[in-house]
Amino acid sequence: MIRSKKLLLVLGILFLCASATMWAQAFPVPREKAVVVETDQKYQYFNTASPLKTIGGSQWGSGWNQVVEEWDWYQNYATGERILWRTTGWDYSPDYTQLTWHVRKGVTWNDGVPYTAQDIVYTFNLWLKDPSLSGANVATNVASVSAPDDYTVIFKFKTPDYRFHQYLRMWGGAAIVAKHIYENQDPRTFSNWPPVETGPYKLQGWYQDNQLYVWQADPNYWGTKVMGKKPGPQYVIFRSAPPPDLDLAEFVKGNVDMPLPHIFTIDMIRAAEKQWTHTVRSPYMDAVSTGICGFNTAKAPGSDREFRWTMNYLMNREKLRKIYPMADSTAVTMWPWPDWATLHKWEVPAIANKYGPMLRYDPVFAAKELDRLGYKKGSNGLRTLPNGKPFTLTLVSGAAPDYNYLVAKDFSDELTKIGIDNVLKIFQAGITEQQFYEGQYDIHFDVLDIGAAFPNDVWQMIDSYAGKWAQPIGTVQNKGDRSRTRLNDPTLDAIGEKMARMNPDDPKYMDLVSQALDRWYYDLPSVPATEKTFIQTLSNMYWTNWPVPGNMYQVPYQWWPSMIFIMFEIKPVM
Repeated sequence: MIRSKKLLLVLGILFLCASATMWAQAFPVPREKAVVVETDQKYQYFNTASPLKTIGGSQWGSGWNQVVEEWDWYQNYATGERILWRTTGWDYSPDYTQLTWHVRKGVTWNDGVPYTAQDIVYTFNLWLKDPSLSGANVATNVASVSAPDDYTVIFKFKTPDYRFHQYLRMWGGAAIVAKHIYENQDPRTFSNWPPVETGPYKLQGWYQDNQLYVWQADPNYWGTKVMGKKPGPQYVIFRSAPPPDLDLAEFVKGNVDMPLPHIFTIDMIRAAEKQWTHTVRSPYMDAVSTGICGFNTAKAPGSDREFRWTMNYLMNREKLRKIYPMADSTAVTMWPWPDWATLHKWEVPAIANKYGPMLRYDPVFAAKELDRLGYKKGSNGLRTLPNGKPFTLTLVSGAAPDYNYLVAKDFSDELTKIGIDNVLKIFQAGITEQQFYEGQYDIHFDVLDIGAAFPNDVWQMIDSYAGKWAQPIGTVQNKGDRSRTRLNDPTLDAIGEKMARMNPDDPKYMDLVSQALDRWYYDLPSVPATEKTFIQTLSNMYWTNWPVPGNMYQVPYQWWPSMIFIMFEIKPVM
């Protein structure tokens, strides 16, 4: 027995030594010329970078999405700027049945071949011909696509389309491929390796045993000549992160520049700051807010609008702000989207003045409201429905230590204090998941993933709560808002239908936004409470001019496609 324990101990030590050796090995390129980025992915695909393959098309976290692939235009969510990149703009016909897309001259693929309208037409025709290809959903409303010349694309739609330009935006869905590379290949299986893209970096090498990719700056990058943008680092290395203890050690040794916030915890950040003066924090809001993701409005008591509003007064926002586990704290918010500069225009002052003071923690007022509404306490101290029947609220959240669980647990405690019986269930794949989508819950705690943030369009949010998605209790609902609230408000739907038939850039659109938000807060199918904040940790040992508070020129996240704009701005430490 003792011998067996000794053997296990020796094997364990050998394993740790082997792991440490793996992560401590020299990089294949000069460290001082590279930005090193980490991901939580264990790389599986080392020889494919195709946006058309449905399975195994590319390896998430490899760097291909961040510094190699490009989009026609970007939204700078930190500054509010619209960045026209491979396009110079677009024009809709008066009836929105046609879109003219203008391709920027001088853009080239990394093999030197010009990027033209022919590439866009070719890609969309692939989708029209084979809807099973990944991304083909963007072509659903396309009747035809043509190119009268190499820098003009004409899209004709089956029905008026007011937002088609969003598909060609970063993460919009329409990832354009190189016609001259794909045209003699089977798009369902072709790997596009090494990747032929228009971005500032191209493949230097991939090292499967070491779990890393190395991308090298393209000396002939079109953006330098046409846009005046040149990447600072000669190399960008993406690698799979080691275990937390080794990851922290690697960071303070200067072997990592951009760890992943999801796994480089606040405790690791604090430890790094104590050990190393080159630790830089760049906190920023994710694309969602958090709180009550949704009430089940198809069953009592969630069907009672005033009950939903009363539950709002049990959200202890200040406490939730302080117990946020991914940063020292986070911010309280009344909006169902993040505090991004690009979204500020939708934060209508009249809506903020009307509903902001009502979105507060006030359990005393909540108790009075419950009494007024008929949810009164019985002899056992528990409240009943207005009809006198007992009830138990079913709360659903992710498992501890997830922040949504902390929010749900605190809310559960508040319910107990006020006399409402409740049970907190953990959302799991399988039975709990099935019950959730069938509407067998009362209140769901998660991020308010309402889709308004990336397209910068409130209609996307309003449409997700539309009654057209609502299914009867017991029937699976797989579309609509994240919580499948089953909201059915004809007034809100009518406003949403008007918004759907208007370009968000139209000055008249703001009036509809005001109406829609006023009705949404009146209904309150979800309750925003706090921001979801990530701290992007950075190292200034080798590189400086990172996007940080006071100089937040771009969202600092290293997993976003907008990372190329960070690479254009950072400078080597001299």
